[in-house]
Amino acid sequence: MKANTPRKKHPGWYRLDNAAIIYPSIQSARITTMFRFSATLKEEVDPVALQAALIKIIKRFPYYRVRLNRGLFWYYLEHNPKTPKVEKDVQYPCGRLTPLLNRNFLFRVRFYHQRIAVEFCHVLTDGTGGVTFLKSLLFEYFNQIGKNLTDRTGILTADEEPDPGEFEDAYNRFYKPALPLPETGESAFHPKGKLVKKGLYYVVTGIIPLKDILAEAKKRQVSLTVLLTAVYMDAAQFLQDKTVKKPRHKKPIAIQVPVNMRNIYPSKTMRNFSLFVIPRIDPRLGEYSFDEILKIVNNSMMAEINEKSISRQLSRNVGGQRNPLVRIVPLPLKKLFVPLLYKRLGENLCSGTISNLGLITMPEEMKQHVDRIDFIPGPGPINKTGCSVTGFKDKLYISFGRLVRDPELERVFFTKLVKMGIHVTIESNI
Repeated sequence: MKANTPRKKHPGWYRLDNAAIIYPSIQSARITTMFRFSATLKEEVDPVALQAALIKIIKRFPYYRVRLNRGLFWYYLEHNPKTPKVEKDVQYPCGRLTPLLNRNFLFRVRFYHQRIAVEFCHVLTDGTGGVTFLKSLLFEYFNQIGKNLTDRTGILTADEEPDPGEFEDAYNRFYKPALPLPETGESAFHPKGKLVKKGLYYVVTGIIPLKDILAEAKKRQVSLTVLLTAVYMDAAQFLQDKTVKKPRHKKPIAIQVPVNMRNIYPSKTMRNFSLFVIPRIDPRLGEYSFDEILKIVNNSMMAEINEKSISRQLSRNVGGQRNPLVRIVPLPLKKLFVPLLYKRLGENLCSGTISNLGLITMPEEMKQHVDRIDFIPGPGPINKTGCSVTGFKDKLYISFGRLVRDPELERVFFTKLVKMGIHVTIESNI
């Protein structure tokens, strides 16, 4: 399609998707609902070219060119006619959005030296949407500075129309009514630690040779996600054993693992479309060896990541939104009980989250200008620490974000990898 082809008129407003409806009611200085992708380039970033690229590419993503508004019963998204502005990066990522400073957008683009970062509010999208936008922005930026990229494989470019499927609330599309509800687990162990001052968010990133960690997973006959989840669970078990000595006082350890639903259902949506599996162990039954944990996580993933099992979660979540009684409750009342629901069915049920977005791919002529891609999870005051993972070129980047001063969980996690013979290089923002 030629660049001057007239664009179709898109809807002026959008209902929040099923995952997004909870986030406006729980947003705070602690739960910012923001996550981040960044690309470190070979050269210094040109802010003027980055701004030009953003102006051009935002037209390709009209479902992100929106602002959040309150209705009588629900929040909704409305077209934002303003122009998003790039800004200098800050020391602590994923801070809460300030509508006035951010021109009411629910994302921001930041730069610093050789780094371009995009931070998204989860109201808009999930990790798949976030990294897709970053790649499109990078493609346009490189052309703005004269790189003349021509290979568009896997890139949504500024001169093409959005696919109508990119706009959809896929949760509602694939909803099946009256399915058996999934079991609700009991409250899980949460690592201790005093929360730091609001606005601070510490990040530790471990950089690992991709071939080495993949070889370890292959040796153990599990996927990379299963291996990392088991290490995370074992680290949490270690922390609980340090502080809780009597078995009867211990709590289950459960790790929340996001699942990209686009791999299960045929959807092109660029909005949220993720659910979770939550493998767990119960230390009240005794201490688990790493091999036992690995087997439990692997079996849990194999049993739960399929259409039949995951559809029960989808049915529960969408069914609650569609309930006639819920729909007629005014928004101010919904805002009162939504945080309680989030706590009961969200972070309270898990000891941590690990989100592996997999290997980030892009055309070779574009990849040669990029050194690395990082993914930082959003902050959460209950678990206090979360983990996100990306692979790029020959490296794996494992980033922990935390709201406590002591990086104890990360230290135990990476120490366990080192004991497996895997070399880890550590970076931090403090």
